[in-house]
Amino acid sequence: MTTEILHADRKLRRVTVIVLAIAVLTAFALLYVYQAWLTQKAAGMPTTQLVERLRHDIGIAAIGSGLCLLLLAGYAGLMAYRVKKEGRWPLGGARVLRDTPVRRGQSALRVGRLLDIAAFAMILFGVSAVILSWRLFSAAH
Repeated sequence: MTTEILHADRKLRRVTVIVLAIAVLTAFALLYVYQAWLTQKAAGMPTTQLVERLRHDIGIAAIGSGLCLLLLAGYAGLMAYRVKKEGRWPLGGARVLRDTPVRRGQSALRVGRLLDIAAFAMILFGVSAVILSWRLFSAAH
């Protein structure tokens, strides 16, 4: 019995590394700019006002993180649906970052179920993060 292998897409791998590097550098730059801005702003600010400002900013960042987690959950749910419908993982026409054995039948359905579980967990964490962050954000006002 031969195992079908979906070979890695080198161009996709290269683009992924570039995009991730740009994202990390952008995050560091934004964090640096925010820290400099906050340090300047905090110099003449009373402690209670500074704490309120930090709660507000942390609340906004955490709400954004929760919403991103919900988007990722939606994508995982969509992939789970497609895997169960197609009965194959990786999906037909997919490009992969590394050589990946193609799973079919029950093996692919197990991947679909795992994606369903991951999507459900991300929905729970995402909704919880948004609710708790909203409370933190609104407590700052």
